[in-house]
Amino acid sequence: CDETGVNVKGTLHWIHTVSSDVMTYYMLHAKRGTIAMDEMEILPEYKGIAVHDHWRPYNKYSCKHSFCNAHHLRELNFISQSEKVIWSENMHVLLTTINKEVYKAKKRGKTYFPKNKVAQFIQYYDDICKGALVYYPPPDTTTKKARGRTAQAKGKNLLDRFIKYKEEVLRFCTDFSVPFTNNLAERDLRMIKVKEKISGTFASFKGGEIFTRIRGYISTVKKNNR
Repeated sequence: CDETGVNVKGTLHWIHTVSSDVMTYYMLHAKRGTIAMDEMEILPEYKGIAVHDHWRPYNKYSCKHSFCNAHHLRELNFISQSEKVIWSENMHVLLTTINKEVYKAKKRGKTYFPKNKVAQFIQYYDDICKGALVYYPPPDTTTKKARGRTAQAKGKNLLDRFIKYKEEVLRFCTDFSVPFTNNLAERDLRMIKVKEKISGTFASFKGGEIFTRIRGYISTVKKNNR
């Protein structure tokens, strides 16, 4: 799943996509969040695994989720450069190593890792998260803040996500049918951005709807080698 902003008669709209290896569906909508996704009528009823970039509205749906690790790798690189911490480098190495191991296993015809191998990877993951906490001591509660939550370092926000959503981050490791990234959906949106670069805008909402329907059909046909 993914979405991208487009210009319709000078106003920001959004094209949402839900993609698989054999199908592509696009929908143009004035909204970006769950109002649009509900009207699409796919995710509310979906029972499989949704792969996305951890944008919060996706997490509302009751299906299983997997988070795009390409996004995580970019965020980890940023944390390593801006905060000069080791945990982000270690997590980057771990995720890329697991991905390589999954790729090798699939090449050998395997459909899953042995339980002990999965347990080993999860233990490494937990150790990195536990060790990372030393970089972010608890906030000082002696000084009262007027209002709002105490701001956290970006690295702590990312670490909190890794701790809370460990299953979603590592699902590509525990289920070989799940990809490492949501690159499929991003690729399916690429032609939308090419179209926008050429024409600059949709002249009408109806024209945008026509384009997304035709584009979805062409993409689906190509995925089925027709």
